Amino acid sequence: MSMGANESAYAFTNMIADGTSLSAGLINITFNDDYNWSDDRMFNFTAVHEIGHSLGLSHSKVENAVMWPYYEGVIRPMHPDDQAAIHSVYGWKNPRWSRIDANTSTKSIIQVSSTTTTSSAIDGLYQLRSTGQILWYNAAGSWVSVDANKDTVQITGANGILYQRHTDGSIYQYTAVGSAWQYIGASSSSTVDIVAAADQIYQRRKDGWIARWSGTGTTWTAIEQPSAQISRQIAVTDKKTLWNLLSSGDVVRSEWPYNTGWQIVDSNAANVAIAVGGEEFYKLQSDGSVVWLDMTAYLWKIIENKASAAIYGIGIYLYSRHKDGSIWRYTGTPMIWEMLDGTVGTAGVVGDRKGSVWELLGTGDILRLVS
Repeated sequence: MSMGANESAYAFTNMIADGTSLSAGLINITFNDDYNWSDDRMFNFTAVHEIGHSLGLSHSKVENAVMWPYYEGVIRPMHPDDQAAIHSVYGWKNPRWSRIDANTSTKSIIQVSSTTTTSSAIDGLYQLRSTGQILWYNAAGSWVSVDANKDTVQITGANGILYQRHTDGSIYQYTAVGSAWQYIGASSSSTVDIVAAADQIYQRRKDGWIARWSGTGTTWTAIEQPSAQISRQIAVTDKKTLWNLLSSGDVVRSEWPYNTGWQIVDSNAANVAIAVGGEEFYKLQSDGSVVWLDMTAYLWKIIENKASAAIYGIGIYLYSRHKDGSIWRYTGTPMIWEMLDGTVGTAGVVGDRKGSVWELLGTGDILRLVS
């Protein structure tokens, strides 16, 4: 259709409807024949954008979205804001879960994921049972025991390495399928828990100090204590920025290699938990709201309002377990979350960097999200 060679409109979409629904064959996408479509990227962007309109989507205020009304020389992938818009029109699919284990002695599950594009043989889903047994869910869909020590009370892992902590505070690592466990941390009654992230393993102590393994023997390097307050939880980004939630609710952070001290990021007694995904930082408040730190504007933004009991981040994904036990995944648009499961009694959720999700029920059952 001729719109004029200098017309700013590249295309338009018109629809005929009865006010409540569209009729098949009554949606037309019209391109400007007079425009010199010398840039294939512009045509592709325009076509996808107009298809969005034909599906009922309006323009987006998010600059990286397909439905952003201006072409800026790049082809953008589907943005979570576009996905959320589609779901707002057509609803969400009903997730399907598959039970992969049922054992009342299962006390926790973790997911070991590598930050590199190449997966490690150690990567995958693990469970810890109350007997101390650690099992790995292999690619064939079978559970394989990798250790069975009655003293094991915690497991964690990252970047192709699995770690375990014993009741006496000693720490061990597992680096290859079928290999022996390596002793890397001496027994200590002051160890509270261990956290693996990037290529590091950290321990949190009762005196409030944080330490990381030096990489050799059983030597650990203490990271300066931020204050007289006790650390409540730590979280570490892919680039090894260390976030620390203190007993007062203060949130502090230290940049790798942790020799420049701590920066106070937030002081709020309502802060009860923290999580990271990639380089993004989130906090959970006592009223159940989830708040994201916009690093560009350096502003706190509420992305979920008063429903969450726990949060978990991995890569680009953020998950929320609500107070009723339901599991939700953040779409990237504040206040818009996809419900993955409405089961009452969910005890925890973990995921990998590709979007796969598993949940642990209070009964000890482990479920995998199929679709």
